[in-house]
Amino acid sequence: MIIDKTSLPNDPTPEEAPPSYDTIQSNAGPSSYTPNEKPPPPNPYTLPSSPPSPNPSPLTPKGKASTKTSSSWFGFGQASRVSKEVKATVHGLVRDLVQNADSDMASSLAILESCSQACAAHGIPLSSVLQDKSIEGHSSIYWAIIKRPSSQSARHGSDLLNGILSFASPLTEVTIAEVRTACLDTSNQQLFQQLRKSAAFAPLSGPEQILLGTPVPPDDIEIDEVAGDQGAFVAHLRVVAFQKRMRVAKHVHLEFIARGRIWRLSFVNLDSSRVVGGKHFDKGKWIVILALLEHSPPTWIDSRLVVEDVRSPKQKPTVELRIRSGMDQLKSSSYPSAIGVSLEESLMASSLQYEDSSYINPDGSLYARLEAKLVRSDDTECIIC
Repeated sequence: MIIDKTSLPNDPTPEEAPPSYDTIQSNAGPSSYTPNEKPPPPNPYTLPSSPPSPNPSPLTPKGKASTKTSSSWFGFGQASRVSKEVKATVHGLVRDLVQNADSDMASSLAILESCSQACAAHGIPLSSVLQDKSIEGHSSIYWAIIKRPSSQSARHGSDLLNGILSFASPLTEVTIAEVRTACLDTSNQQLFQQLRKSAAFAPLSGPEQILLGTPVPPDDIEIDEVAGDQGAFVAHLRVVAFQKRMRVAKHVHLEFIARGRIWRLSFVNLDSSRVVGGKHFDKGKWIVILALLEHSPPTWIDSRLVVEDVRSPKQKPTVELRIRSGMDQLKSSSYPSAIGVSLEESLMASSLQYEDSSYINPDGSLYARLEAKLVRSDDTECIIC
């Protein structure tokens, strides 16, 4: 008895099912493609390759998972391309600005504002773009310092450098090092001190900000370079709230440019024992450290820290703390070396730690000067005569 096959009501097999594998194999023959036939035109929109999509979530409707994945990958690729184009455009605009640093300041600020808006619209931090080393191996900030007009012709606070810094904050450690290098390359101690008093460049630690009520170092440093062949200079220092900062923050760092080098003079209240310049210092000691910062050439140095009695008439002898290189030259941070001297090496200098010291001003400030010459130390006591 022959029974006609009828489709079951719920049979998922289509009425015209595709041929079986054996049928395809038996009917396989030469390719039906002929040379006269043209291949279909390529798709003008090529999606970025994507990894295999995971199994759709049970909460995702069937038939929509692959479409959503393709769309997200297309959107990501397009967004990435647009972001790169925006960054490239901003790099080009900023390059033009620093190349023509004497252009109208209002126009320069308008361009920076437009760059800021464009970057914000695409989730790009303008601060990082401005710090990219995209201009001949340096950042826009470096070139703004190099191209900055002299202090005699530049209006304070109205130059391109300040405009760029207002959009570039906060600065990374790499950028701060590059700022030091630019100031060193131009021997611009005055600008370097201005930058040190900006929150973008040299923010104080949390305890210091609370103690001083300001986010930037309030200290003053002025340099006099003495004529002659010994590379002599005098650094005049005013350190605000000296004893309080030493007791609470445990340190005071002063940086300045003199004789083609960047120096750091530090007062440190040691919270642990430490070796500086081959000398061991115990915990709790107040010491002075003199060091060279990056890109400064090595040198010999013979110097002394001088602090005078602030009372009038003067009743105590002047503090003189000798700071000099030993058997080796002082080198920059690329080859870590420093000179360390304890305040206790001078009877008078040790009194800087004590309340009612004759060498501390009534407002808590310390006035001192570092007299130095870049020569190998000898046995004479005269530093700058």
